[in-house]
Amino acid sequence: MYEGFDIWAFLAGLPLGLVIWGIVHYFTWKKGKKERLFDERYKNLHRHARSISWKVMTVAILIAWFIVMIVEGAKLAFFILTALWFIHMLSWVVGAAIVNKHH
Repeated sequence: MYEGFDIWAFLAGLPLGLVIWGIVHYFTWKKGKKERLFDERYKNLHRHARSISWKVMTVAILIAWFIVMIVEGAKLAFFILTALWFIHMLSWVVGAAIVNKHH
């Protein structure tokens, strides 16, 4: 571990950050629902944004995977990126199957 890194402060701060995020998210969602901000246009915009984000992440994983193969070879980082790539692509297959089943 790094000197001066307090694992217990990190482990306490992580759930605290998630709780704060949850509270802010709840009140933002509640206000948005009241003002009708989450209509069909909102859903379509965010669906398209997630699609673009997914494509960018695919390219980023491939670039990182290539760099790790050149710099480190077949070590831990390579296998972690391979697992991340597999999960990323598997989630796409499962998502496509669910959407095709409903439409």
